[in-house]
Amino acid sequence: MPATTDPLLELGRLDGRLAHSPARVAWTIRARFEGAARSACNAGVPIDANHIEAWFAGSGLPPRSGEGRNDPLSVVAIVHYFLESLEPDRGPHARQVRRLLGSLIDPEREAAIWANADLVHYGPLWRALRRMAEEPDLEPTLASIGARMAEMGRLIDRSADHTRLVAWLPDGREIAFNHDHPKAWLAYLMVPAMLRRSGLSAHTLPSLVPRQKFLCGSAKEWTAAVADCIAEQAPAAYRSLCRMERDVGDLRTRFQRTRRSRLAEAAELRVALPSLTRNKLAIAVNVTPAGAGYLMRQLER
Repeated sequence: MPATTDPLLELGRLDGRLAHSPARVAWTIRARFEGAARSACNAGVPIDANHIEAWFAGSGLPPRSGEGRNDPLSVVAIVHYFLESLEPDRGPHARQVRRLLGSLIDPEREAAIWANADLVHYGPLWRALRRMAEEPDLEPTLASIGARMAEMGRLIDRSADHTRLVAWLPDGREIAFNHDHPKAWLAYLMVPAMLRRSGLSAHTLPSLVPRQKFLCGSAKEWTAAVADCIAEQAPAAYRSLCRMERDVGDLRTRFQRTRRSRLAEAAELRVALPSLTRNKLAIAVNVTPAGAGYLMRQLER
């Protein structure tokens, strides 16, 4: 990315195009997967957005859940925390995306099944950071966001003072945690929500999560991390949105929308969820599994 790139110009270009984009729902779904994947990488659990997409689409288990790896925490917990951090957005297409993804998978329930210990361990700190992100008086400047994140960094640093945390699982087992895993990822996943709350963007742009694993040392460094993230990722997100718009436009020409047919709706949904199974498609477009099978056969012709 050229050094002359203005992050606020790139942010405004992406945010403005998204406002009236025919692909805004599909793009927002994909952007949520990308933001969650970046948060997982920041937490030391490297995955790809495609792994999360396959999980939501019904084509696989939660990422890394069956690989027997000694991960510092579960991907399911990270996805839950990330998606919950976006929840203050009450925009119409954000609500549509939330309802759609919630019909496919309930991340909170999945986290309780796959990652209950991580909810116990990270939950209090995440809730405290979320309250800080939602506090008023954020100004529409990157410096204001950097200053708020510096406060978050100090809280994360203080949370590491305890040497050991003991909790009990539902089956009665005792589990102990050492505070030796980086927690900066909990602050960085708040960036999309803070960009919207500050007024720098009208929409939550979920993929704009800095690629950082450690805490910054000053408000100026936090500000630079956010600026670098926008300058690098907003142009890529803009290009992705343009590609999806072309795909959606082609689909709408090929599959005409009618009051009774769900074919066009199913086709657009598969732009964001290409691994969607028959049963998940049936849930998403409110048809029977047999009807979803017919739609999939029509789409593959």
